[in-house]
Amino acid sequence: MRALLQGKRWRMAALIVRPGDRRLEPLHGSITAAIKMQYLRDDDPYVHLTEVAPRHVIEPHRHSETEVTVILSGSARLGDTVCEAGTVLVIPADEEYGLVAGDDGLTFLVVRPRRARYTPADRGGQAR
Repeated sequence: MRALLQGKRWRMAALIVRPGDRRLEPLHGSITAAIKMQYLRDDDPYVHLTEVAPRHVIEPHRHSETEVTVILSGSARLGDTVCEAGTVLVIPADEEYGLVAGDDGLTFLVVRPRRARYTPADRGGQAR
């Protein structure tokens, strides 16, 4: 296969974000800098990178769309399960969950079919 690809150039409509290209910023409207995000695609599919400070708690919440989360570095605890780098989570739409970042923090990638409504667990079903 490598011999077939040598010297070939393709034009692709691909978004490529290498670690050195990341431009994460504090979560909009957050009172803490413990969560930083970079939105890569707004729809079809929706994609964002998130970096979470060590031991930071992301409170229980849910989203209106199914999401695939890939842990890129660090670790997270979801309930009794510790998820390390390389872990893939598939979280169904409207499933309530929260997590705690590990001692080294956490960086993860989220992919959803489209932008989702976010609903904190303590708001009685009111989305924001």
